[in-house]
Amino acid sequence: MEKLLIQGGRQLRGEVTLSGCKNAALPVLYATVLTADVSVIRNLPEIRDVLLTLEILRAMGAVVLPIEPHTVMIDTRAVTPCRAPDALVSSLRASSYLMGAELSRFHRTRAAVPGGCRIGARPLDLHFLAFSSLGADVSVKDAVITAKASTLTGTEIAFPTPSVGATVNAILCAALADGETVICGAAREPHVADLCHYLTACGAKIEGVGSNTLRVHGKARLHGADYRLMPDTIECGTFLAAVGAAGGEVLLREADVTHLSAVLEALRGMGVTVCEEGSSLYAYRRGPLSPCSLIAAPYPAFPTDMHPQIMALATGADGVSTLRDTVFPTRSAYTEELRRMGADVTADGGLVTVRPSHLSGARVIAVDLRAGAALVIAALAATGDTVIRGAEMLERGYEALPEKLCALGASAKVM
Repeated sequence: MEKLLIQGGRQLRGEVTLSGCKNAALPVLYATVLTADVSVIRNLPEIRDVLLTLEILRAMGAVVLPIEPHTVMIDTRAVTPCRAPDALVSSLRASSYLMGAELSRFHRTRAAVPGGCRIGARPLDLHFLAFSSLGADVSVKDAVITAKASTLTGTEIAFPTPSVGATVNAILCAALADGETVICGAAREPHVADLCHYLTACGAKIEGVGSNTLRVHGKARLHGADYRLMPDTIECGTFLAAVGAAGGEVLLREADVTHLSAVLEALRGMGVTVCEEGSSLYAYRRGPLSPCSLIAAPYPAFPTDMHPQIMALATGADGVSTLRDTVFPTRSAYTEELRRMGADVTADGGLVTVRPSHLSGARVIAVDLRAGAALVIAALAATGDTVIRGAEMLERGYEALPEKLCALGASAKVM
C-alpha cells in the first residue's frame, strides 16, 4: 500500500472489531525465545511489524506456524543466537527486544542498531544500563551492538526516567537471571504488563505488575504457554478520534477500556460521546468539537502514540488546542503535512498549537506510523480528496485499515 485515497465528508457508521495490540505483540514474540519451548500466541495483529518480527525469529531457527487466523504456534527450541539479519533488525525499533531475549537465554547477543519511526531521539542507553547492571559487557561498533555475560545476576536497576523498551529488556534479562531483580522507575504501560502476564503464564514470577517497581525472581527455565494478547488501545483511540472528526456513530468491538482512561477523558472533553457496552465502545459526535489542552507523558497520562491523531481532530474544534509532548518533544513532522491541508498548526519545541481550521483535500506524506493515522483522520474531515503517500507506514501498526474504514462507510481506496 503505497498510496491511500480518501474522499472526505462521509460520516462513519457501523461496527468494527479491533485487532490485537501491536505494542504488546512485539515484546511477547521475542519473549518466546526465553522458553526454548512451544507457545501459541493468539489475537496477533496481521501488521508489517509483526510479520517482520516473525521473519527474524525464523531466521534464528524458530519454527513459526499459523494455525488459525491471528494465531501462531512458535517453537523456539532450535533458536541460535546472533543470527538475526541486520536488514530486518535495522528496520524495526522493537527489534531491540531481541538483545534482551538472546542475552537472557544464551548470555550473548549481536544485533544491528534497531530502526523504526523517526519521531525524535530514541537512545539505547537505558537498555545498556539494564544489561550492564545484570552483569553483561556491552559494546557498539559500526552500528552493531554486542553484549555478553558469563552469568546474569539479579540486582537493582534504577531507571532515571520510565522507558518502555528498557523496561521490557530488563524484564527479559531478569526472567532467567540468578536471583531477584528489582526494577525501579519501570514503565507502567499496559503492554509492559501484558508481557509480564505472558511470562507469568510461562512460569516466571514477577511482582508489582502495573506499578513502577517490578520484582522479577529469576528462574532456571521457563516453559511455553497458550496466550491471548490484549486489544490495541491505540487503534481504539484512533478510531474514536476518526468518529469525532467525521461524525456519525460507531461500535468498536473487543475494546479494553481498562487502559483508555486518559484517551477517553480527552475525547469526551472535546465533545465525542463514548459509552461502554461490555467489551465494546459505542461512540458518536453530534455537536461541535471543543478545544483541548493536553500533556503527553508516560502511562497513565495521555499517550504520545495518540498525539498526532488528537491534534488532527483538534483542527475542527471551536477554539485553540495545545499539546505538549514530554516523551517525544520533536514528534511534530506531521504538522507540516496538516498545513498542506489547510490546518492552522504550529510546533515550537515540544508544544503543538492548533487553531480552528477548514481542511481541504491535498497530497500529503505519512512520515511515520501515527502521523499517517493523523492524516487519515484529517482526510475524513476534509472537503475533497486526499492522497496519502507513504501509506505503507500505516501497515506497520494498523491491520486492514482501509477495509475497516470502508466497512464504516468511508471512501478509502488503496492506490
